[in-house]
Amino acid sequence: MAGEILVTAPSKRTLREAIRFAHDRTEWIAAQLDDRLKARPFMDGVTIPYRGTPHTILRSGGPRKPVEIDTEFLPTIRVGGDEVHLNRRLTDWMKRQAREILIERVDHYCARLDKKRGAICIRDTRTRWGSCSSDGALSFSWRLIMAPPEILDYVAAHECVHLMHMNHSPAFWRQLAALGINSRAAANWFNDKGAALFSYGVKATPNGSALGA
Repeated sequence: MAGEILVTAPSKRTLREAIRFAHDRTEWIAAQLDDRLKARPFMDGVTIPYRGTPHTILRSGGPRKPVEIDTEFLPTIRVGGDEVHLNRRLTDWMKRQAREILIERVDHYCARLDKKRGAICIRDTRTRWGSCSSDGALSFSWRLIMAPPEILDYVAAHECVHLMHMNHSPAFWRQLAALGINSRAAANWFNDKGAALFSYGVKATPNGSALGA
């Protein structure tokens, strides 16, 4: 979950030392979290990640002009209409993009696993990137559209494998690996960069932190 601190230690003997280390560096940790979770609303001229690549937002055209990706010079996302509506328009577009791509990737992995899925829901979840219910319904965070394709693929494949194994047993991880998914690399990416995705497209509180979606 964004904003969560995880303290690890090589053994139980060193756990107290690890906790003491974290306590002694609370100011540094707070600064790191503040930088990663600082609100970054979608605005003209702001650079954001899309499919893992930095894109600059450019307000261009009238309100009826569809949002467009332009890669002729530098990667750009062109959004028409008034500045006051830009954040909402781009957020709605990114949700639609996330849904389209996630459906395609889920169907791809379901076909490889010979499993049928339930409905797919795109949400702004804060604790999970994806989930699978007992009836096969799948839910994903729209913010995955900002992650690199292989990271979105990991989450899509992960939830599809749950259609076979509703747990994280060794059999689950073996099946995920059989799909060619690098779980370790994905976990490292989320630990390093995942929390920052929650700050994009949101309003700022008086202290500059992210609030809502």
